[in-house]
Amino acid sequence: MMSIALSATIKPSKALSVMVGLQCLLAAAVGILIAGGAVGDLPLPERLALAVLCISAAIYGITRYYRSRHIVQIEISGSGRIRIADMATARAMPATKQIPLPAKMLGGTTLWSHLLLLRLRLDSGSVRTIAILPDCVSNDTFRNLSVACRWIASRTNKTGSAGLDNE
Repeated sequence: MMSIALSATIKPSKALSVMVGLQCLLAAAVGILIAGGAVGDLPLPERLALAVLCISAAIYGITRYYRSRHIVQIEISGSGRIRIADMATARAMPATKQIPLPAKMLGGTTLWSHLLLLRLRLDSGSVRTIAILPDCVSNDTFRNLSVACRWIASRTNKTGSAGLDNE
């Protein structure tokens, strides 16, 4: 039986931040172009409504993304058990030690060579998605995380219950 154990601190990706920022900037620019009449030939009230919708979506997207950026500690035991701790909570309450919460990998998890999108269900029932790009951790840690997650997923495919929870 193969055993993989690791603990990693996942920092927010700078590359993903740039991509989200550019996407929101593009949505706002489209809103400005629509408001100015450079795109389409809608009457003024419809143009303004559509422009406000585009700009509002851009503002909502960028604020939601930046509020959800946290450093996360992920621990994978030798048996494939996953535990996560939000480091922002640990900094907010330094007197208390942050206890990692048990989590199960969900079926919508994406494991690509340069992107890991871990969908995890906590014991409380809430679902967290953690985006891990190569710039979030060191190269060795990214490779080890990728191998560990693939190992958990393969064990689940064989047993049907170990670590991957299908919704």
